[in-house]
Amino acid sequence: MLIAALQFTGGAILVILAGVTLTKNADTLGKTLGLSAGWAGILILPLATSLPELVSSFRAVLISAPDLAVGNLFGSNLFNIAILALVDLIQGKGSLLYRLKDGHVMSASLSLFLLAIAGLGLLVPLPVIMGGWISLNALLLMGAYLAASKLITSYDKRNIPDNDAKSDEEFASPRKALFCFIIAAAVILIAGTYLTDASDVIALETGLGRTFVGSIFLAIATSLPEVVTTSTAARMGKLDMAVGNIFGANMYNMFILGIIDVAYFPGNLLKESSFEHLLTLLMCIALTSLVTVGLVNRSVKAVGPIGYDSIVIVLGYLIAVAALFYMRLG
Repeated sequence: MLIAALQFTGGAILVILAGVTLTKNADTLGKTLGLSAGWAGILILPLATSLPELVSSFRAVLISAPDLAVGNLFGSNLFNIAILALVDLIQGKGSLLYRLKDGHVMSASLSLFLLAIAGLGLLVPLPVIMGGWISLNALLLMGAYLAASKLITSYDKRNIPDNDAKSDEEFASPRKALFCFIIAAAVILIAGTYLTDASDVIALETGLGRTFVGSIFLAIATSLPEVVTTSTAARMGKLDMAVGNIFGANMYNMFILGIIDVAYFPGNLLKESSFEHLLTLLMCIALTSLVTVGLVNRSVKAVGPIGYDSIVIVLGYLIAVAALFYMRLG
């Protein structure tokens, strides 16, 4: 247990250091590609910050542990929404959702759409095609993600504001930014592996089931890059990038679900997963819907430095954790 704890701590430190580097360079790369800070958070940051989810979930299917893989992805999505409350607390100026750009409504809605496709796979056993091991659900998830990314990019290029235009200072060394981004992503990949192994050992020694472990312990461990990059972006005043990273990571996690479904040779991954994952999925949909409403409503109501929306989000996450624990006992 001590070795696992030390391994977890070391991995977390590496993730923190690499996460700061990712955030500082993603903005430069995004604007080099003609994207604003918010959409850089949606399309670029998640490619790196979701690497731990990809590695751990892929490893889980290789050892025939579908509940660990699916729980990791659904649990990460749920925890990522809870991170919005942290962003709200860091910016400390009342309601966070009131201060964001309108475009986040699109990314939140597309995130809901991808979650709905995953839920369909849990509820309805979609046919397995292409040799008997690639499910239709996997193809739908990957296709929907690619279409959503194209839609977001197209929308952003039509609506990018003048103050997000290029400047010589911001693009002094895009090659250096790319190099630093790749190195930081590689560090997160390695650190994420250590975090996954350590959390799995700790969870097994406590006697917790794979569904609960994947949805809570592993999900939090692999979401550390999102915590670091999002909080760093918030401290830098880049609130749109911070929130964009959350929705982008949640969308990308569903793309990962499609990838690992293809890698699960026994058949349909969601079909062979526990029905308990539906609770996590429904809570993801509920909290994401709440955020979407908040983005449209633009309420300024807050308790001190944090908005009412964020308080409800935290309560919703805690209720989901308690419900998963109760189901495990049952």
